[in-house]
Amino acid sequence: MADKVRRQRPRRRVCWALVAVLLADLLALSDTLAVMSVDLGSESMKVAIVKPGVPMEIVLNKESRRKTPVIVTLKENERFFGDSAASMAIKNPKATLRYFQHLLGKQADNPHVALYQARFPEHELTFDPQRQTVHFQISSQLQFSPEEVLGMVLNYSRSLAEDFAEQPIKDAVITVPVFFNQAERRAVLQAARMAGLKVLQLINDNTATAL
Repeated sequence: MADKVRRQRPRRRVCWALVAVLLADLLALSDTLAVMSVDLGSESMKVAIVKPGVPMEIVLNKESRRKTPVIVTLKENERFFGDSAASMAIKNPKATLRYFQHLLGKQADNPHVALYQARFPEHELTFDPQRQTVHFQISSQLQFSPEEVLGMVLNYSRSLAEDFAEQPIKDAVITVPVFFNQAERRAVLQAARMAGLKVLQLINDNTATAL
């Protein structure tokens, strides 16, 4: 048993060395003193910050939780995120969007679009006549693409990180599912640009979990 532990120690040292090198590289690429990491899942997300003296720290949301639901409620003049949006899902299901990442980079003939409509019949989906991509028709005046909705979520996650770090943050590392194709990855980058974020790197979620 002792021999096994001794054999594992060099591996742990190598892992910590690789993590330290990655974090140092991220800070070197950053235009500010802090970098935001967003672990974006289908149902929830976790936000972390990396800055000098803080290798990595999970950001607490307004409910003092580390995990925030990826839900958005869109009204004429208001936007609600996380638990606040989840509490409004019953009263206003059409304006409450969830699992919208499944529509990133998808065209009208994609089978995932038909599956989404079957799972969430309360949402009215329209299509861009030129790009043939999906839009959420909230009302006659409100129409948003999945990229725009994700951009709102990323902007909200940045506000959480800035409040926690007590400094402005412009740079981010975002995790994406390993099965995302190039169109879906470009959609994530487009959403980040809408949120005013500079993406230093997209990381597969398996790699992020290992980190």
